[in-house]
Amino acid sequence: MSPKGVERRLLTESGIRRFPLPTLHRVGSLAAAKSVPLRVWYPDMPTRIILDTDIGTDIDDVYALLLAAVSPELELRGVITVNNDVAMRARIARRVLDLIGRADVPVVCGIAESLTPGETRGWLGHEGIGMDLSGLETAFADGGGDWLEMLRTEIAAAVRDGERLTLVTIGAMTDAAAALRALEDSGRAGLAGMMSMASTFEGFGEHAAQPEHNIACDPVAAAEVLASGLPVRLVGLNVTRHTGMDRATVDRLAALGSPAAQAVAGMHYEWFRVIGRDASCMHDPLAIAALIEPDLLTWRDVDASLDPSTQRGRDGAVVYAQPNGPASARCRVAVGVQSEPFHALLLDRVQRALTHITA
Repeated sequence: MSPKGVERRLLTESGIRRFPLPTLHRVGSLAAAKSVPLRVWYPDMPTRIILDTDIGTDIDDVYALLLAAVSPELELRGVITVNNDVAMRARIARRVLDLIGRADVPVVCGIAESLTPGETRGWLGHEGIGMDLSGLETAFADGGGDWLEMLRTEIAAAVRDGERLTLVTIGAMTDAAAALRALEDSGRAGLAGMMSMASTFEGFGEHAAQPEHNIACDPVAAAEVLASGLPVRLVGLNVTRHTGMDRATVDRLAALGSPAAQAVAGMHYEWFRVIGRDASCMHDPLAIAALIEPDLLTWRDVDASLDPSTQRGRDGAVVYAQPNGPASARCRVAVGVQSEPFHALLLDRVQRALTHITA
């Protein structure tokens, strides 16, 4: 039976704000997930990505990182943290990667403060609880390196190899906007585009625009990204609300027994405590899955804009319009999702990651 009255909580500067969503279909059984055929697309050349994340608040960033790190369709070239305590977020990402045998992936701190004056939302205070971060207490005090230089280096490396880099944002778009401000034309040309978990598509026009947390954490940055001309794909709440993981599934993951499984389950149990429920959406992993198996999602070409000078814009409401023509359609938004194949893919890859035993 599906849990009823599942709510998505938007983080605000004053705490957690609730608004109701359609019922979240239960996808908690690993056995049930295994019964869904896996249709996995293996390209000849993996997609090079940099993952920009606010890992540590909502648990879904951890699962997105796992999915990106172990999927052969992707080449994870680095992780950048964003929003508030970026050093703590970097410690969490570093520990997760080390536990699954991906010490080769660099982690650096991005920008802590929103480009939107006075905007501070995005931090609840539980970040890091549930995972053993011993030995990393002072790590990333200096940021771990220059995030913009890492991005420039990876773009240049991709171009030398005849490829381009995809920037994946699953938090505020602060780093993305700052990068677009700083990159020369040659650097921008080396970006294939962005894949972002952001916004929600509820229809065309201002009356249909609805708030979303990642946009609200930095609406100035989001407005700049959407106006930049860079190809952007948005995976929003309208599709991610049809994803989820419940406590029974987390129990099964914890029972795998590896240090990685214990760490991830510990953080997920803490997130259940924070939100007061035994199920949570897998927003961010769906953006990663869209790169692995594009047919999981149905897409629509749109024009997307945001006015951060208005209250609705500051709340994170993106306005969608029909594109005027091919030249204006630089944005694609997900409008449908195949939930069961997504969950099967996610759980298969997560189990692979969590059964890695470190020395």
